Amino acid sequence: MIMLNIPVPYERLLQFQESLGLTGDSLNQLDPYRELFIAKKDEFAAHFHRVFEGIPEAKLVLDYEEKPGLMLRIWSNWFERIFRAKLDRDLYAYLWRIGLRHVEVNLDQRYSNLGFSIIRQFCHKIVLSDVEHGSRTSILRLIDDIMDLCLLVETSAYIEATTRCDIEIIKGIADRVRNPVTVIGGGIKRLQKKVEADSPAFGVYESLLSENNRLEHMVTDIKMYFEMFQEEPVFHSLELEPIIRKTSERLKENGKFAAVKLETAISPDAAGIMADARDMECMFYHLLQNSFEAVDPKDPRVRISTRTVTEPHPGILIEVSNTGKPIREEDLDKFASPFFSTKPAGTGFGIPIIRLAVRKNHGKVVFLPARDEGMIVMITLPPTP
Repeated sequence: MIMLNIPVPYERLLQFQESLGLTGDSLNQLDPYRELFIAKKDEFAAHFHRVFEGIPEAKLVLDYEEKPGLMLRIWSNWFERIFRAKLDRDLYAYLWRIGLRHVEVNLDQRYSNLGFSIIRQFCHKIVLSDVEHGSRTSILRLIDDIMDLCLLVETSAYIEATTRCDIEIIKGIADRVRNPVTVIGGGIKRLQKKVEADSPAFGVYESLLSENNRLEHMVTDIKMYFEMFQEEPVFHSLELEPIIRKTSERLKENGKFAAVKLETAISPDAAGIMADARDMECMFYHLLQNSFEAVDPKDPRVRISTRTVTEPHPGILIEVSNTGKPIREEDLDKFASPFFSTKPAGTGFGIPIIRLAVRKNHGKVVFLPARDEGMIVMITLPPTP
């Protein structure tokens, strides 16, 4: 069985608490009734057990407990802890660990959601039968908010652990694939050197090398995508012009895009954004790479302009266009899907990386096929303060 050790994101959980309005004052309303709920802990555990015993899949687990009555004790302890504890780091760590544990034992998250529905119903019965009439509404609302918070914490841990496990598997596959691909590519090059350039075999080797290079680039892009997905953005004030210039120079350094002319029109009042530097470098790299590759060879131009926008909220609009052919209408639905590419050597991860970078940095991106030219990409990002 896997054992997960993922740090508790206390700041994010505190934001959940604040959003639900669970302040010290509101929680104090529960103080006169805490012992009332705690006294019902064993009754709750028995009720919880009966409900899940009626579900065939859950009954199978309960029937084969390592220690008879273990789950009854766990549920009783959970109920007591929720009503005895304050909303502090210890309780968050406890709930977070439960969410991770659900992933470790491969528990269907739907059962956890069902469990919280049962808990709410049980608590509501206590309030309606034992809490004085004038306080019922506020206590019912408070109980619901506390259960919402508990469910949010456990679900966040579950999603974080599940996503991280999936990402680690994919990154592991990418790492394992990279080495064989590199070895295969080296072997093909050595074999190609042994034949004449006008030999049919030379062309076959060239084709194999092209596919091998595409696979290498795909592995690199997949790993980049999932590393970006995992990392939290660190926001700084960034100037657009240096990022664009650096990215363009990097793409042109091997001479492949030497003929492409990059035109920029960076407005002085739209020259900076608030974003993560690494995300923006990745975004502009793939944005310009796609644009450079798609230009019309007879008129190889890419244009980047910026301007401020105010609707639906203040932002910096970055517009990128090129002189290539517009994407076909039948390809529009697949355009942003991973692995889809209209280019023979494309990996299909450029657009997903761009979309991910924009989404992580609280922006918006729109891809529009131009009527007479190529693609127009419109990206809106937060402005500098």
